[in-house]
Amino acid sequence: MAILRSQVYGRSLIGVYLTANNAYVLYPPTLINPLLKKYKNIFKEPFYPITIHSSNLLGIYTASNKFGIIVPHIIKDDEYEKLKDIFKGENNSPQIGVLKSIDNAYGNLILCNDKGAIISSLLKDFRKEIEDALNVETVVFEFANSYLPGSISLANNNGCLVHPLSTDDEIEYISSILKVDEADVSTINRGVPYLSSGAIVNDKSGIFGVNSTGPELMRITSILQL
Repeated sequence: MAILRSQVYGRSLIGVYLTANNAYVLYPPTLINPLLKKYKNIFKEPFYPITIHSSNLLGIYTASNKFGIIVPHIIKDDEYEKLKDIFKGENNSPQIGVLKSIDNAYGNLILCNDKGAIISSLLKDFRKEIEDALNVETVVFEFANSYLPGSISLANNNGCLVHPLSTDDEIEYISSILKVDEADVSTINRGVPYLSSGAIVNDKSGIFGVNSTGPELMRITSILQL
């Protein structure tokens, strides 16, 4: 178990630029080597450089678990082929789901782990495709008065943190879909409720925005069992 506070491109938005799960970590090719070396000391999973539509916003454009990844249809052919090559070397060859939705910030629209997925109503017509790619039960559910379940949460297979405006009933339902031991409200990066933008986590490790406070990190790492 290892955690780190850091920043990428001078910002605390770790989860905007990188994405991680229990199988691998994706990072922008322009990430500087000293940071990459630090991150590889935290996550023991393999690291792969890639862009989506020539963008470094990997955490915004993708949603993934160990079974598969959801990417937008604007992904370029060479990027798609590179992703296929990456997954050839992975155990069980994760699925690649390419959605033709005009709403394509899938990191904001999908909350998932290796046990379940919650998606925005904006993606209701793509529920079956998402379910097939991620290989988990997938439901349409919005909470905390937001249509961005992926943006306002942070989860692994142990726990889930959600927006402070989430109700007890909403938290209980989220726990049942993701099948986690514990779920609760939190913020990150000194009061920011958009949790996924400020961190990347899996079941053993986490990198958090440098602005995250001690109490925030204690709460998050306790719920996620990091």
